[in-house]
Amino acid sequence: MSTSIVEFTDNGQDFLHWVVDAEGVVIDSRPFQADVWKGLKVTNLAKLKAGSVIEYRHHGRAGCISHLVRSVVPVVPTEVAVRVNGIAGYVTSSIRGKKVSCTHSDEYAVQQLAKKLFPDRSSTVERVPFKADGHIHSKWRITPEGA
Repeated sequence: MSTSIVEFTDNGQDFLHWVVDAEGVVIDSRPFQADVWKGLKVTNLAKLKAGSVIEYRHHGRAGCISHLVRSVVPVVPTEVAVRVNGIAGYVTSSIRGKKVSCTHSDEYAVQQLAKKLFPDRSSTVERVPFKADGHIHSKWRITPEGA
């Protein structure tokens, strides 16, 4: 497993997602508390899924985080299709329950989807060659920083 973004259910806590490396070590926490959580080792990363609890070791102590995991998103390039809808304009395909529409640019719609998929992480978007068929207008690849 590569770098992953672990999103938490929002219960008013100061952190909503962690960036975790392949070994389960927290390398960033957003929007706050990076200094608190950086270096913590997630011990159940391979089994982590929506609705589960993070188990960890930190400074020699074991414990768990009481805030439930909302999602675990691998930081890997992602392909997305964009179709044209007469009312909404350019609409991206749904990726992990997230999609975007934009009336003026398919590229802008994909850029906004990248921000939703990989919060606080810059991404590059590039058009992928394909043969147009039916409602699909274009295909794109989102490559997050660090992928």
